[in-house]
Amino acid sequence: MDATEMRQTEVRKYPRIAPPKDVYAVFGMEKNVIGKLCDISMGGVCCKHFTDSENGHDYSSMDLFTLDNEFYMSRIPCSVVYSVTLDEDSEMKTTSAVRSRKVGVKFGSLNYLHQNQLKTFVDTVVKRWN
Repeated sequence: MDATEMRQTEVRKYPRIAPPKDVYAVFGMEKNVIGKLCDISMGGVCCKHFTDSENGHDYSSMDLFTLDNEFYMSRIPCSVVYSVTLDEDSEMKTTSAVRSRKVGVKFGSLNYLHQNQLKTFVDTVVKRWN
């Protein structure tokens, strides 16, 4: 699926916000994939990351955080909506050893704490940075 196909089939319930500050996602129980967020909404995130394989990563949960510890959420249930290899013109270069990928992830069933943390983050922190 290319970018044009994704845009044509996108159905979003919540607006996306591009965080002006660096926010990172770490995926899986073993925390073996880390990516930088491109955007976030109450429904999910999009991020870019490097990988040495096409498959085999655990995307069933994630942690979201900023390096200055202003924001941290752990063990957020999620699932992959799309995952594409970025092309040569991307800011994250793909090489023969590693591939740069863009992954869209939707949140699973969020508990009360996750819902409140995410709402605070999207409504307050991101807007304050803008």
